[in-house]
Amino acid sequence: MKKKAWHRGLAVPRARNVIEAIMWHCYSKNSQAYSCAMQFYNLPKADRDAVVKFINSI
Repeated sequence: MKKKAWHRGLAVPRARNVIEAIMWHCYSKNSQAYSCAMQFYNLPKADRDAVVKFINSI
């Protein structure tokens, strides 16, 4: 019998993509990366796409 892993809220093992990983940092205003994640969220789509392309290239 397989054991089920239960997760609460955003406490899942892995982000499905770069944008989701960045946005997980907005879960709380107490997060150290909250302001950076919000800046990313407020960028125009073309700029967000450029950031994602850069992250995927490294």
